[in-house]
Amino acid sequence: MFEVHRGTPRREIAMNVRRLNALALCAVLMASCTRVQTSVAGRHPWTQPHILRYADISEPDHFNPLLSTMDLVYDLDSLVFSFLIMADQHGKLVGDLATEVPTLRNGGISKDGRTYVYHLHRRVRWHDGAPFTSADVKFTWQAVINPNNNTLHREGYDRITSIDTPDKYTVVIHLKERYPPLVTRFFTPLQEGVKGILPAHLLSGLHDINQIPFNAHPIGTGPFKFSSWERGRRIVLVRNDDYFKGRPKLKEIIFNVIPDDNSILNAVRIHDIDLALPPPTLYDQYKALPDVSVTLVPWNAQNVLAINQRHPGLHDLAVRKAISMAIDYQSIIEKIEHGVGMIPHDIVPEVALGYTNNPPYRYDPAAARTLLDRAAWKVGSDGIRQKNGQRLDFVIHVSSGSANGRLIATFLQPLLRAIGVNLDIKMYPYNVIFSHDGPLYTFKYDFADYSTTQPYDPDNLFYFGCDYWFPKGENIYGICDPTFDRYEKAGLRTDDPAERAKLYHQAETEFHNSVGLIPLYNLRRPIVHNPDLKNFSTAPASAPWWNAWQWDI
Repeated sequence: MFEVHRGTPRREIAMNVRRLNALALCAVLMASCTRVQTSVAGRHPWTQPHILRYADISEPDHFNPLLSTMDLVYDLDSLVFSFLIMADQHGKLVGDLATEVPTLRNGGISKDGRTYVYHLHRRVRWHDGAPFTSADVKFTWQAVINPNNNTLHREGYDRITSIDTPDKYTVVIHLKERYPPLVTRFFTPLQEGVKGILPAHLLSGLHDINQIPFNAHPIGTGPFKFSSWERGRRIVLVRNDDYFKGRPKLKEIIFNVIPDDNSILNAVRIHDIDLALPPPTLYDQYKALPDVSVTLVPWNAQNVLAINQRHPGLHDLAVRKAISMAIDYQSIIEKIEHGVGMIPHDIVPEVALGYTNNPPYRYDPAAARTLLDRAAWKVGSDGIRQKNGQRLDFVIHVSSGSANGRLIATFLQPLLRAIGVNLDIKMYPYNVIFSHDGPLYTFKYDFADYSTTQPYDPDNLFYFGCDYWFPKGENIYGICDPTFDRYEKAGLRTDDPAERAKLYHQAETEFHNSVGLIPLYNLRRPIVHNPDLKNFSTAPASAPWWNAWQWDI
């Protein structure tokens, strides 16, 4: 679950790590954008028919979907590459390259849960004209697990023992043991580690794919073909006339690099950009623009206050509960997130099996003080509580480039002080705080604030299980709750969705009551687009462009 340091919710890290120096607006617009003054078929005069102009503050590191963990690359790759399974605008799993989602009912999952069968569409071709086959799926899996490749997020892929390709349109996957999350993780765009299928006929036989021309000039099976990349300025994608779902309506997508959020705002204001995903800090300004559509769409992402339970004070459930009651969640959403966030109820997204509508942690500082009094945490002469020589004196770690992180940490200080808890702020560069020898992975922290993409499947054992403390897993919280583990493990022993939903409901309730961490708010994506953009919708997933072949402008 802890993934913000890699392919992150867009503005939490994109603004922090990838931001370039702001260019003068006029120079950016002259270099990146083109305006027209003609109106066609009722379109606004600034709209270029069938050409979508899209912008972000950064350009991709490359296009290889196995190597990058940038949100921007997830988005662009979903236009160029295809997946086996994806989610629609409602979060429902649907086939992409696969004709249907494997289930127990349709025979795609064996009764013992160790064999998955994917049937592939027959008329799919790579952008160079070569046919897409089951061999491409097998090759891409081999590339993911190849230790020579700099691939992150191998979870699920590493549980496969072998893949058979009995014919060109059938993929048979054999697992070491039952693993129900596989269908949501194996070549899907649903969560961190978005991975499209690569062409075996172009890349097989290579020692590795880390530094190859393909990474800057990709060949996919998606609705748009890569055309050109002018570094630091723009990328052009053109329509794939042979796309297997149908001929895309857009002729081109022009991605413009405008390295400043305010400059993108101005570009949208003068209608030189048709599509942008702005940070929450500019949401109100975008809403005030005329002739612009501004919406908030669901996203499987969350901002959390991580807690290191290995700290003696934070190991006390009464302390964790009291801190959860000291936080004014609604004010964080209104004052820091500008109303873009939502009150959280669970640590898994609403589309996940077993999602539980837990009562949100309430803001009740009086009750928090009473709880600490009853737990014998006495207020000292300096206003800080202590017990048996242990003071409730903590440090919150945030990325120095995260504007939201700094604001949240500063906002929390007086709230916690009001219940007798001291909170100092320590900032680290992004590449330090989230490195494997940084404070979080070495358990040298008390609290940390960051945003994270939630897994589509409710399985969280790898992140919070007793047996998965880093480096064996991603449990950097020192959590060990045998009751939670029991439900989570039981959820991995069946592929029956109804049975899994019951088990994960119990797991989510236990985690919520034990205050394993504190969700501060759920994220939503602000989407800004030209009102002439038609058939546009997004999926609540890491890569939201699920129906780009149907867009038109």
